[in-house]
Amino acid sequence: MDVTRGELERSNLFLRTMSHRVSLGLLLAAFAVAADPPIPPLTVCEVLSDLAAHEGKEVAVLGRYSFRHDGRWIGEQSCEPATTAPPVLWLTEDEFDGPKPPANFEFDAAVLNKKFAALTHHTQLGKFRFGSPEYDRWAVVYGRVVTRKGDAAKKASADLVFRGDGVIVFLTTEK
Repeated sequence: MDVTRGELERSNLFLRTMSHRVSLGLLLAAFAVAADPPIPPLTVCEVLSDLAAHEGKEVAVLGRYSFRHDGRWIGEQSCEPATTAPPVLWLTEDEFDGPKPPANFEFDAAVLNKKFAALTHHTQLGKFRFGSPEYDRWAVVYGRVVTRKGDAAKKASADLVFRGDGVIVFLTTEK
């Protein structure tokens, strides 16, 4: 079988094209496998129950998001077993050094739904005679846990340092 020069060039072009397609396919498959898994949110009480283990770690925290004139925090009414400090993580925004969320910023829905249902049974949102119902809302906040020291620890055991409002996801109990 004789191969002309034109057929040989087309054959080589086909092999080079296929080689790039295979390389691209392998690269895409590697990214698909390396994609970030959904984030299982933790409750405030879970973080506080082992604060040392969560120190400096990036986590998604589920709780009652509260906004007042003196700041923002995420918390629960109580923890089982009870904690010595209030079950609160003070929210500290740091748009430069706050942790960036993963590329696939997705929560583990099964874990979130189960914990959210339990949270709404033992923690209520504040009822205000005036102002906005946005003073207290359900939320998941993605950030880094930083233990507080000195007098600041009396108000909250730790801060949850977050990058900006884009990592605060508000939840609702409405269907």
